[in-house]
Amino acid sequence: MVTFNFKLREIGSVHFPLSGPDELDIVLKQCAAAEGINLGGYIAIRRSKVIGAKTLIADGDVVDILPAISGG
Repeated sequence: MVTFNFKLREIGSVHFPLSGPDELDIVLKQCAAAEGINLGGYIAIRRSKVIGAKTLIADGDVVDILPAISGG
């Protein structure tokens, strides 16, 4: 099970089961669809490091998800 902490949103933490390691983008989209979350752009952080969409995540990972905010 992976834990996604949706920061800056009222959603909070979501625990999502994994059948094995998979790419962040795939698992996060599955989790968002299952929970009815409009994901949009995001920044993902695991163990204090920004990770990309193709990064493999595994059982026990905790990933913070922040909305991507742009400005001038």
